[in-house]
Amino acid sequence: MTTPGVRLGGTIITNPAKPFWPDDGLSKLDLAQFYARIAGQILPWMKSRAVTQERCPEGIRKSCFFQKQAPANLPADVPTVKIPAPSAGRDVDYIVGGTRKTLLTLVNLGCIAMHVMNSRVDQLDKPDWLAFDLDPSDGFASAARVALLLRDKLEDHGLEPYVKTSGGRGLHVFVPLRRGAVQDKVRAYASAIAGEMAAEHPKLVTVEMRKAKRRAPVFLDVMRNASAQTIVPPFSVRWRPRAPVSMPLDWDEVSPRLDPAVFNIKTAERRMGAKAPWSSFFGHRQTLPRV
Repeated sequence: MTTPGVRLGGTIITNPAKPFWPDDGLSKLDLAQFYARIAGQILPWMKSRAVTQERCPEGIRKSCFFQKQAPANLPADVPTVKIPAPSAGRDVDYIVGGTRKTLLTLVNLGCIAMHVMNSRVDQLDKPDWLAFDLDPSDGFASAARVALLLRDKLEDHGLEPYVKTSGGRGLHVFVPLRRGAVQDKVRAYASAIAGEMAAEHPKLVTVEMRKAKRRAPVFLDVMRNASAQTIVPPFSVRWRPRAPVSMPLDWDEVSPRLDPAVFNIKTAERRMGAKAPWSSFFGHRQTLPRV
């Protein structure tokens, strides 16, 4: 028997009592209410960006799947954009983020995490941020060590980076960019930086795509900068136990001793009210240096 829907703003949340995090006592409605309350914080990161849906319609104990194509039954006021997908031989209609209605519609579709491109739909080939995904095989401590080394490397190149928890066991390092360099150039720059890191710290950093071939604990992934690739923005919830939130950090908080799971649905709003380390991000756009 399904539970009657609950209206949240202008969106009906269907099956609101469905347990999304059973062990934590959190339902689909809890997720929707969280996003509704923090919409003012997350929406600037989703505005005018194509969204890839990570749908977990039965919660974290069941399977999740990625979906790029917008469902056919979207509300009329939820915008979409048609983007060519050469590998699929067709165009894909993506949902475009930026409004509270769109955000809650995504939640109602079962999206726990939001995934956005590093460019806006008006200039898809001109990224306005550069991203590094630090994915450790042995826990958060290694990711923290690499993030601090990566910060030094980027500062040596004249760039000021920003850091956040991924919502998992890793970290994301972003650099805000002036729109100008095309996607291929941004990815090439990120690859060059990652290559330098792996050469200088071979026991800690790898750029090897194949897991079986990796000989260092932290995979420095730059493919979030490839065309049509996505990454979770600040304040996105993730589908892991305890409902963790991808949280912006001050650099002095990045430590091997930090437990990223302390930032979750139950604690995030208190943290967001106390600190806003990325408040200067969009006002601090930088020009990509030459490699």
